This record gives sequence, C-alpha cells and structure tokens, in this order.
Amino acid sequence: MEKKRFAGIEVPSDLRRRNFLLLYFNTLLIGILLTVPGIIQPAFLKDVIKVTGDFFGSINGALQSIAQVASLLFIGILGMLSDKTGRKPLAVVGFMLLAAFYFLFLYSNEIASFLHIPAGFAATLCAALSFSSNQDAFLSFSPGLLTAYLIRFLIGFALVMVFPQFKTIVADYTREKDRGKGMALNGLMIGVGSLIVFTVLAPLGKKSGVEMLFYISASIAIVGTVMTLWGVRERLPEKKAEKRGVKELLGAVNKSIALKAGYLCGLVTRVDVAITGTFLITWAVTLAPRYGLSSEEASFKGAVPMIVMSIFTMIAFPVFGILLDRWGRVPTIILSLFLGGTGFLLVAASPTPFLSTSTFIGVLLVGCSVCGAVVGSSALTADASPPGMVGSALGGLNTMAQIGMILFLASGGVLFDKFGPWAVFLVKGTANLIVGLLIFIIRKKIRIHPEGV
Repeated sequence: MEKKRFAGIEVPSDLRRRNFLLLYFNTLLIGILLTVPGIIQPAFLKDVIKVTGDFFGSINGALQSIAQVASLLFIGILGMLSDKTGRKPLAVVGFMLLAAFYFLFLYSNEIASFLHIPAGFAATLCAALSFSSNQDAFLSFSPGLLTAYLIRFLIGFALVMVFPQFKTIVADYTREKDRGKGMALNGLMIGVGSLIVFTVLAPLGKKSGVEMLFYISASIAIVGTVMTLWGVRERLPEKKAEKRGVKELLGAVNKSIALKAGYLCGLVTRVDVAITGTFLITWAVTLAPRYGLSSEEASFKGAVPMIVMSIFTMIAFPVFGILLDRWGRVPTIILSLFLGGTGFLLVAASPTPFLSTSTFIGVLLVGCSVCGAVVGSSALTADASPPGMVGSALGGLNTMAQIGMILFLASGGVLFDKFGPWAVFLVKGTANLIVGLLIFIIRKKIRIHPEGV
C-alpha cells in the first residue's frame, strides 16, 4: 500500500494530511504575529506613545528585548511542560492570550491613565531600560511607554506558549529522514507569514494607520485558536518525560557535542529576522523627516528589503530542506552561517535602509542564514535529543535563542543610538562568522544520534 505524503513528507498512519495542513497554516499565523511588532512598533512609539528625544532606537530595541525576556524566563519550563501535558493545550491558551494582549497594546496610554501611573516613577524605569540617566527626557511619555513595556512582555509570554509548540509537533509528526524537510516547511510558513506582514500589513498600515494593525493581529490570534482546536492532533512520543527536568536536560547537553552546536547556532541566528526588520525599519523611520515621509510611509519603504528577503526565503527553504536531509545538518549550518554573516556586513556597508545594491544582496544572504542555520539548528537538536526529551531539548534551544535575542536587540538599540545603524549589523555579522568558524572546527566531532554522543 502506497504511503500517504504531504509536501514530500511521509504521513504516519495515525495522522491525516489535514493535520499537517492545519499545523503549517497555524505556523503561518504565528509567523505573522511574531513579525508584526517589527512594523507596528516604530510608528506606534512615534505617533501613539509620542516618544521624543535621542532614545528612539534604544526604546524600540528595549521593547523588542522585553518580549525576549519573557520568552527566556518561560520557554524552558514550557518546553518540559509540553512533554508532560502535550503541545496543543499550550498553543490554544497562547493564541487566546495573544488576541487579548495585541488588542490592549494599542491602548497603553489609556491603561496608564486609568491606573494613574506616576510619570516620575515610570520615567525612572523607562530611562533605565534605555541605559540613560536623563529621566526628564522620558517624563512626557513614560506612563504609556511603561505600560507598553508590560504588555509587550505579556505578548512575548503568549508567543512562547505557541511558537515552539508547532516546531515540536513537526518533530513529533516526522521521522528523521523527513525531519529536515519538515523543519524547513515550518520555516517556510514563518517566512510566508513575514512576507504577508511586509507586503500586505505594512501597506495597509500606511493607508489606514497603525491602529488597524493591532485589531488585525488580535483577529489573527482568534483564528489561530479555532484552527488549533479543530485540526491539530496531539502525537506525543511513546516514551514521555515524566520525571525529567532541567538537570536531565543539562546532563544530555553536557554529553552531546551535537546539542551544543545546535544551541550555539540558535543563540546567534534566531535573531536574524528580528534584528534585520527592527533596525532597518527603525533606521527608515528616523530618516522620515529628511525624505518628507510620514512614519507609516517610512515604515513601508524600510520594509521593502524585508519583502525581498521573505520572497527569497520562500524559494530557498525547500532547497535548504533538501540540503539538510541529503548533504547533512552540519555542513548546511556552516555554509548558512558564513553566508548570513557576509550579508550582515553588506547591510552595514549600505548608506541607506531603503533598497540599494548592498542592502539587496545583504538581505538575500541573511535569508540564507534564516533558511539553513535557523532550521538546521532545530533539526540537529531534534535528531540529537534523547528519547522522550524532544520538547525539553527544543525548549533549551529556544532558551538559547531568547538569550541571543535579548543580547543582540538590547545591545543593538544602544549601538544604533551611540554609533549608528551600521554598528548593529557589523556586530551581528561578525558573530555569525565566528560561530560558523567554531562549528567548522569541531564538525568532525559532531554525531547526530543521542546514543552515539
């Protein structure tokens, strides 16, 4: 009897193609919700919160980083919890929370007024988050900004309840021979989500205002809740991690060079899309007055390179999925890190955030890093995970990714304000190249299967 397949992936006998279809459709939805803050935050900060002064880059970077702090605090715990309770309940609750928090995010000023948050207290905290001692510069907008920080933290918590579950379900649904394609398709759907943000939502924000994007984001989260309940089927491994926790995970990582390599790769590459989108668009918004553009118009023009990257990754993801399965996880990861590092250096050399030759080639190469290194680290980690610990191991990978997000986004905001946009991309590109070199040096010691590491 001919085995069922979905996009070249063998469908287990206890699953239907519909389960795969809705798994990846929901991945697309979470891809939108992961990416949309990058286009709404700059205009939101400028036009709704009314941020002024010389701290725009650091505030935007801190707002992104605060969500990663939430992820860092909870992602490991949620990964281990998913091995015990299942992936689906966490995803459903996460989508419901996203619907509520994206709606409330828009009303940060009104919530601050309702709660009577003192401007002086809020200014002290907001200045500290921007590494500034000039509290007076924050007084006029600090209550709304502090509320925005809190809600962005909660959005980060809700995202981490959803996003990792769909990647772990891919590992649950697939065998090793198809896992590279499965993870690549997961990344492809995230890329499609990003493309929708930059090609559909960014122009819509330019035309209708940034407020509309908050309502759309909340509505997308509601759709995700319904689709997850209806079509995603739980398929936990037969050997469940009933008594495994952080100690057991650390022991597994300590014994496995493959897990260490996957974690190191995740540390530096998961932030690639976020740092590119965040600081290209922030750069564009800061230049808006020079070009006679509104914040929404500048956000859209700054998003054009991201549109190019998203289209490229849609084409490249299947190619890198095949490379991961046929050429190998490690060689593909190394190649992707070198290409991505070179891409960031080209963006650093660009004189403008808008589409130029340097920016164009740079974002294409960064897209290679997204396709190969980000997806490759997930596939490598899933392959090297001990039985019954896939969720925990991927939770550990996601924890490392959040540490990288915080480090690069927070430091990127400071570099942006102190030295200029070029410094953000220079540091990021250098980090990719260094990690690529390190994994190249240890490549012969990396063995995939947990019983052999």
